[in-house]
Amino acid sequence: MIQEIAHALIQRIFRDKILMGLIIIGMLAIFMSGMSTKDEPSGATHSSRAAEPVQQGAQPGQGQGQASGPGQSQGQPATLDPNLATDFVKWWLGLSMDYSATTAAQSHQQAFAWMSKEACASFQSIYWTPDTANGVADGRIVAVFHPTAIQAQAINPDGGVVVGVTGTYILQASGRPVPYDVKAAFLVKRAADGLRVAGVYNELASQPSSSVY
Repeated sequence: MIQEIAHALIQRIFRDKILMGLIIIGMLAIFMSGMSTKDEPSGATHSSRAAEPVQQGAQPGQGQGQASGPGQSQGQPATLDPNLATDFVKWWLGLSMDYSATTAAQSHQQAFAWMSKEACASFQSIYWTPDTANGVADGRIVAVFHPTAIQAQAINPDGGVVVGVTGTYILQASGRPVPYDVKAAFLVKRAADGLRVAGVYNELASQPSSSVY
């Protein structure tokens, strides 16, 4: 009985082309729906993996920004402008190399106020010894310094600037004047209230001595 009904139904489907077309379309729709359901998880996984390199790639950029940010630059010492250091030494030499009988004592006191204790001691042992100071004051010694070059030579890691000075120091204590070639370097650093000469490095080719007095 069932077989006869099925047989009659199949024959009717083949005779009715419209009905057969609807059945075929319905079967294709069911098949395509099943395929899309199977592919959906795989597509989602691919999308999430494709997004991972973009997120990972953004992290090094953020790290580089932090490495070069203000926090690191604040820990580094501020570099002194070499031109400013050179101008300071030119002005300071006008005081420290003053050998006029009427102004030398006052000029040197002003110059020493712009030096560290160590630099001041070094400078006095070379250019302004007690014998020199007394000899200039009472007129026994006549001296003058003629600079030929004053320029920045190096910038130290701590921000200080080394300014080189060359020139001629002429000393007359008895008899004719005696010239001395001067080659020196002065370390300039920042202080809370301005610049300071923090180091004196003398390279006199021939150093003036009190023995000539």
